[in-house]
Amino acid sequence: MGKKSRIAIIGRPNVGKSTLFNRLSGKRTSIVDQVEGVTRDRIYSSGEWLNKGFDIIDTGGFVSSNEDIFNEKIKEQIIEALNECDGIIFMVDGKDGLNPNDSHLAKMVRHSSKNYVLAVNKCDIPDHNDRIIPFFSLGLKEPVPISGLNGAGVGDVLDTLFAHEDLQGQDFEDIDEESMSISIVGMPNVGKSSILNALIQKEQAIVSNIAGTTRDSIDTHIKWHGHSIKIVDTAGLRKKSKIDDDIEYYSSLRAVDSLIRSDVVLLVIDAEKGFTKQEKTIASEIIRRGKRMVILVNKWDLTANKNISAETFKEEMFHEFHLLQYYPILFVSALTKRRISNVLSETWTVFEKQRNKIGTKVLNEWLIKTVRKYPPQALQGKSIKLKFMDQVQFSPPIFAFFCNYPKLITVAYKRYLHNQLRESFDLDGLTIKLSVRKG
Repeated sequence: MGKKSRIAIIGRPNVGKSTLFNRLSGKRTSIVDQVEGVTRDRIYSSGEWLNKGFDIIDTGGFVSSNEDIFNEKIKEQIIEALNECDGIIFMVDGKDGLNPNDSHLAKMVRHSSKNYVLAVNKCDIPDHNDRIIPFFSLGLKEPVPISGLNGAGVGDVLDTLFAHEDLQGQDFEDIDEESMSISIVGMPNVGKSSILNALIQKEQAIVSNIAGTTRDSIDTHIKWHGHSIKIVDTAGLRKKSKIDDDIEYYSSLRAVDSLIRSDVVLLVIDAEKGFTKQEKTIASEIIRRGKRMVILVNKWDLTANKNISAETFKEEMFHEFHLLQYYPILFVSALTKRRISNVLSETWTVFEKQRNKIGTKVLNEWLIKTVRKYPPQALQGKSIKLKFMDQVQFSPPIFAFFCNYPKLITVAYKRYLHNQLRESFDLDGLTIKLSVRKG
């Protein structure tokens, strides 16, 4: 079958786009909040209707005033969404009635020549259905009363869209499994959105110098050398105590959630600020969750006159957090595109690594050599013997060691085994776990 259909939801702020988006995708993907204009970016998700899969694009609310610095950007986002979608749900607010911004958007919908439905939201009970009357004056097709809140009329909207031959949806059997997902994490303003834009070569996330512009995680799908790659851009992770409003708090939970959903995490660090305590906390969290990781030192172009070498920068990082030496580190600039082309190939290498477990025979030959080189010290008059090992899990790789007195193996000895494993096998970028068991 053909490609999956894309439906864009457009409308001015607070008409209920995000509520409908969440209903269609069946999960809390957009952050819904009473603050006007929370959704500033295009946000993607997927839904299903009568066993057909489709993608949904939620866009920032459009306001035609000059006060909001996001306006030009949001307008561009809506135009992009209209260009890339197959069908449009143009949402208006039945409770508030007609608004001048609705007429601006109606023009855009007409010019797009895409199949659309004019959905009048907040018609929550049958008595509200006369709320559609003022919207006939927009000169579009007949308005459809819906309720994003309780779902009334939403099926009619999808039926109308899918009746059109352009919108056939995609059967779930067609979805390709050969794909990697990446999440981009880091403190606010280290340039995560710029990295995302550079990777997909499109202005997808709205970038501005206000900390915390990206409030949602946005899933972007790209094709790279025949592979499908999903990039989950996350809201900036920040310390819990700094979170002043609910949206920030919810976004930070989202960032952790996207971290869990991805195969490889790109940790972005600001070259000018260096590796701070906060970065150490984020890196520890990624490692604690057993994730593969690639570290991107962004804004490297700004250090040109500072006479600092990549080697020195790395050494300072390792001094702060020794485990980082086991993960690839790329010095990039989203602005000048320096080494951006290496990011996906490095990430794919880390993703593909260790598809197969390391053979038990190979591991046990390694164990004999490693223990012979430096045997565990006898403790409490007991001689400690590591008898056997095996890889018991693939992602993250967990290596189990069987021993007569597991409790007597010291942290220092576990660190020795860990370092030797990494030196002997290609585990760069992977987080590995060791488990010492009785046996």
